[in-house]
Amino acid sequence: MRILLADDHDLVREAISLLFQQYFEDCEVAEAGALDPALDLIAENNSFDLVLLDLRMPGMNGLEGLKRALEKVAPSTFVVLLSGAYRSEDVRNAIEAGAHGFIPKTLRGQALANAVQLVLAGEKYLPSSILNDLSDGMVGGGDGEGRLAGGFGNEGDFARLTPREREVLALLSEGRPNKDIARHLDLREITVKYHLKNIYRKLNVSNRAQAVKMALEDMARTGSL
Repeated sequence: MRILLADDHDLVREAISLLFQQYFEDCEVAEAGALDPALDLIAENNSFDLVLLDLRMPGMNGLEGLKRALEKVAPSTFVVLLSGAYRSEDVRNAIEAGAHGFIPKTLRGQALANAVQLVLAGEKYLPSSILNDLSDGMVGGGDGEGRLAGGFGNEGDFARLTPREREVLALLSEGRPNKDIARHLDLREITVKYHLKNIYRKLNVSNRAQAVKMALEDMARTGSL
């Protein structure tokens, strides 16, 4: 697997590169400190499986850098944005512009590897906070009338989820293991497993990836992205 990692912070690039080599076999990581050098690397050898771009590094100019990268990469290449600080609007606009995911730099270890694996499997990765932020303004009237907490629609299987189950599903989309979900929600790990079992049953899915895929598809269908 070939990955292009573009970020203007040397320590960030080093840490993420080492993590990729730890979690992915036969992983080759090319690095760039700005957009233009990254585009040069793409032009030299456009065979990357994944391109990760820091949203605020030199040359990006908002989402213009993303659009330039998407124009140059091969059709089979996934392009994902990285950011340490972001707004829900940043995530929505990035996905609408064609990004295959939006990964917070705060993810570490297995959670970051899970996010990358989800993208490589053909799914769009979103931080769990986008679901939580959507829920803040979408429960009740106004433009968000008819939305459930977590940004999910109120029709079909999602209407059957409890507020706690929607919280668990939001964190699940971040690639967090059960132990981290339990810690974040101040629950016992066995309780998280219980909620996951109910989520799978209510959504008619059999595993974590399918549950996240269904959640993202619902958000796209109802215009939440």
